Amino acid sequence: MIVAKNISKSVRGETLLKDVSFVLSNGDKCALIGPNGCGKSTLLNILLGNVERDGGLIQNEGEQVGYLPQLIEFSDNITAAQYVTDLVNETTPKHRIEAILTRLGLSNYDGTQKMVTLSEGQKMKFALAQTLSINPTLILLDEPTNHLDIEGIVWFERFIKSFEGTVLMISHDRRFLDNVVNKIFEIDEKRLSVFAGNYSDYKAQKQTLLHRREIEFRSQERKRKQLEVLLENARKVKDGKSRGKRVRAAKKRMDREVLKNEIEKYQPYEIDGISFDGSIHRHKKMITIENLTQKFGDNTIFADLNFELVGHERIWIYGPNGTGKTTLLQIITQNLKPTSGKAGIGVNVNYGYFEQNQAHLPLESTVEEFVAKTTSLPYSKIFGFLSGLSFDREYLSRALAALSPGERARLSLGIFTQNEYNLLILDEPTNHLDIWTKEAVEQALREFKGAILLVSHDRYFVEQVGAHKILNLQTGNITLL
Repeated sequence: MIVAKNISKSVRGETLLKDVSFVLSNGDKCALIGPNGCGKSTLLNILLGNVERDGGLIQNEGEQVGYLPQLIEFSDNITAAQYVTDLVNETTPKHRIEAILTRLGLSNYDGTQKMVTLSEGQKMKFALAQTLSINPTLILLDEPTNHLDIEGIVWFERFIKSFEGTVLMISHDRRFLDNVVNKIFEIDEKRLSVFAGNYSDYKAQKQTLLHRREIEFRSQERKRKQLEVLLENARKVKDGKSRGKRVRAAKKRMDREVLKNEIEKYQPYEIDGISFDGSIHRHKKMITIENLTQKFGDNTIFADLNFELVGHERIWIYGPNGTGKTTLLQIITQNLKPTSGKAGIGVNVNYGYFEQNQAHLPLESTVEEFVAKTTSLPYSKIFGFLSGLSFDREYLSRALAALSPGERARLSLGIFTQNEYNLLILDEPTNHLDIWTKEAVEQALREFKGAILLVSHDRYFVEQVGAHKILNLQTGNITLL
């Protein structure tokens, strides 16, 4: 069991966490959610002892803590066999490591393969093997499904359910959270609230709480106005002795009935700066693929692929990691030459391509410099643009390197929407985004009038966007949804 009491933390003079208290009971499968930059990773690092808290108490009642970070990195030259050998020590014998690998589906791994060349799913499993090697009773996870394909996510769901210990994870994958957690910790207004159940349960409870708070706030404000009138009338009384008595009585009532337990108006975290402008071409061929084959050496990624995207259709490209989803998008956008066949975008089709990897960003640039360089916005309009993406004024001078992955993704999406398109080609557009930004993107895509070609492993997101067809790259078939 982990008990946290009144944890507080400030960063750069700004309060990030205030009086955070919670209990992690044995066997809990708990999610930690909140907008990007609200302090989720900071709280995990406080629990791990990597970051000092400003105040509060943490009681660890016998938990052996394992940790799986968001970014899994391996040295360039280490092989799988070397990595596994390094896991063996006096407290973790070889037979235990072998049992862990079998449990994770890694019993037949290729020991000669370099770790850096593994798929994201395989990397995560090997990193998880290291985490499990210390026999943890509590595992802390930072966005574990970010780079997994759907098959990997489903496997990980089974793992979490079968793990007998306690789990606390940061995740923005709503379907995943619906399937595995029994408790939600939400950071909102710098404090932590606890909700029983999965994500859908949390959402219903949160809506009820906010509705009740709005009713109480309106009642309070009516009472405030009544007492302000009473106080004003008391000040108009001509008799000095009577006036003083009435004023004091009115002030006491204001203190007792309003100010003592004052309810602040709730300010929701909103992203209103994401929208896509585009036009409809109902019968126009937006994308045409004919007998498309792509090979890398002797490895055939896909062969004889044929399909069309017409008018305002929305096609979801499905397939496990390694089946060529990103490769296909690169061929369509003329960033990669195919082995054979044809792939093209229709005449006079104005398309936008949002790439999965945002590593090309100039991390040394400030946010203001980056926006000025990549949009036509004058400097006087940049803060208004950033405000619509829920960035404060202080972000103007902040380097991109200082932003969280989610903040960089949100900024990139906002910039992407500054142009008008009638075809959107999107490669994992929700990677690193928090739930609230995902909802803003979903709303924007539902309202978009043009065509969409989408790669995504976020099942909840795909449903919300409303794809018409699915292109299965494993079979090459395209079917209606």
